[in-house]
Amino acid sequence: MQKIPIDLARAGMVLAKPVARENGITVMAEGMELTQTLIDRLQGMSIERIVVQGHPVDMGGALGSTKFSERLERLPHLFRVYEKDKWMKMVLNRLQAYFRIKAAAQAAREKALSKAGQSDEEIAEARVSGNGNGDEA
Repeated sequence: MQKIPIDLARAGMVLAKPVARENGITVMAEGMELTQTLIDRLQGMSIERIVVQGHPVDMGGALGSTKFSERLERLPHLFRVYEKDKWMKMVLNRLQAYFRIKAAAQAAREKALSKAGQSDEEIAEARVSGNGNGDEA
């Protein structure tokens, strides 16, 4: 399952989740195969993102493909310009705590998968899909 911008949707993709408008009304059901006409209609309704089956779009190193431990290591670099800002320090501390927990969970999941005899490719797939619950930061 992959959440993609509507601009990257192509005919033949299959919806993994229903598409709903801002008011909660479902406009397309899970399992529908997209056509160019349906994609144009979604764009006309200002739908920005859809969830499709599989991983048909290479998002070019999107967050979901990065280990949480790598994100944790990168945080100090990203916050380096805010060294004297106490509020940004608090944000940094919260993010570090969050990524430590997520990295530990990811490492445990990968260890369990490797003990179960899954291939490296299956483990990488589990890493990506294990993040698909909106926990991106």
